[in-house]
Amino acid sequence: MRHLLTRLKFRHLTLVLSLEESCNLHRTSELLNMSQPTATKLLQEIEHTLGVPLFERRPKGMVPTPFGSLVARHARLMLSDIGRLQQDIDELRTGISGVVRIGTVVAAMPDLVAPAVGRIIGENPRVSISLTTDNSDVLLVELQNGRIDLMVGRPISLVENEDLNVETLEDEDLRIVVGPNHPLLARHDLALRDLVGERWLLQPGTSPMRRAIDAAFTVERLSFPPHPVESASVTATICMLAETSLIAVLPHRISAFFVRHGAIAELPVRLPRILRPYAMVTLRNRPAGNALTRMMALLRAGAAGTGG
Repeated sequence: MRHLLTRLKFRHLTLVLSLEESCNLHRTSELLNMSQPTATKLLQEIEHTLGVPLFERRPKGMVPTPFGSLVARHARLMLSDIGRLQQDIDELRTGISGVVRIGTVVAAMPDLVAPAVGRIIGENPRVSISLTTDNSDVLLVELQNGRIDLMVGRPISLVENEDLNVETLEDEDLRIVVGPNHPLLARHDLALRDLVGERWLLQPGTSPMRRAIDAAFTVERLSFPPHPVESASVTATICMLAETSLIAVLPHRISAFFVRHGAIAELPVRLPRILRPYAMVTLRNRPAGNALTRMMALLRAGAAGTGG
């Protein structure tokens, strides 16, 4: 440990991060405002210090080895901690400020994340928000790589990971939805078994919502609809429903918004509540500044219905 502390410098860490992203030593040296021989020397120094190769030279550029990817991840976290240290000092001196990097699933935006963001920026003009939307599995990777500070989603695949703090927020129902002129809207006696033969538009198979839908068909002892169209985009889903006879599934908070505006309609078929509740996830043993702490408090209050 003492050997690493005396040999590694911030220039080594920034070089590894930049090279991982660009895969080009010449471009990396330009971005870091150094000569290519200097960049090469720095890379050789950190590889010698750690005793492992971090990058491989290939025809299309520099590709990180498994060791390189691991070092890049820790470099990102260490540099993030330094930035957070400066932010915490500023907060202690001037009050809540800085950047809060939030990752969220789209379904948590309308009633949970958006109100909390509105509240914190209204209270604290020195706070900036960086917002990323994606599925839960992608956001967990972003969180563990230090690219976001907090995620709101359904951490199914890594919920037992000892590096994570997972705090349940609230449940979410799913609704089966179609375009506003779909023929099935004329029927009021529908059950899930009546929809097996329809063409479905669903999230990709790795997403928590798709796995919940798979489980719903299994519980009803039904065959899963064959050859579904797949999309993780809510916008694409709404557009496709408007132009086709596809059937889709959306979280109720999302579907209710578009139903109110006449873009889609809900079928009178209820899915069993299988989907794991939303959770607020952060990295364990990582210091949280005042802005992030306040954001977490607002999310808790929003989930509890107290408003913060």
